This record gives sequence, structure tokens and C-alpha cells, in this order.
Amino acid sequence: MISNLKHRSRTRPKVPLTLVTASVILFTVFIVGGGIYDLLDNPLVIVAGPQGWIAIHPVLSEQTLNESFLSMIFNLLIFTGLFASYRSTQVAYDSKRATTMLVLGIALVLLGLSGSHYILRVKMSS
Repeated sequence: MISNLKHRSRTRPKVPLTLVTASVILFTVFIVGGGIYDLLDNPLVIVAGPQGWIAIHPVLSEQTLNESFLSMIFNLLIFTGLFASYRSTQVAYDSKRATTMLVLGIALVLLGLSGSHYILRVKMSS
């Protein structure tokens, strides 16, 4: 009877660290890309411009749904590039693989930054 009175430890389900990390990164990309604005304001996909339809809203304080998706993609490219660069330091024993991952990571970061910069330049010029 005394053995039945022992406290049982509660077991929690084990969630893989990779799943938690990916979830946090995707949530961050969603927030930074304007996901909350998209949910609350229901922006248009494209807007009418002076010469036709445009996908990037000319006003700095507003954005279209396409612009939000582009922003999320560019931010995800930046995160992926930083992760690939980080992983290149963990495979330093294989110099060819490390160099390839580092170059790929730098290229992804530059692609994401240049895409984000391009969106801002288009918005500023309108």
C-alpha cells in the first residue's frame, strides 16, 4: 500500500528541437512579414496604379497581400542563409562541403537583403 502512495512523475511529450526551432522561425517570419496586418486589415492583393495594376502598394504605411508574401519569402531566405552559414562551421572538417554551405548561405542572405531593399526602393519611388 505504501508503494502505491509514491508520487508519480508526470511525463511530458518530447517535442524535437528541430520542430520547435522551425516553428519559432516561421512564426517570426510571419510577424516580421506583416502577417498580423494581413489578418486584421484584409489588404488587397493588387491595387490600381496610374498605368495599370501594381502588386506593391505605393503608400509606406500600407501593403498588399503580395507584398507581404514577398517580404516573408525574403526574410525566410535571410534566415535560411544565416542557418546555412552557421551549419558550415559545424562541418569544418570537410572543407569542400563547408565552403559550399558558406557560399550558399552568403548568397541566400544577399538575395534576401537585396529583395527587401528592392521592395523598399519601389515603395519610396512611388
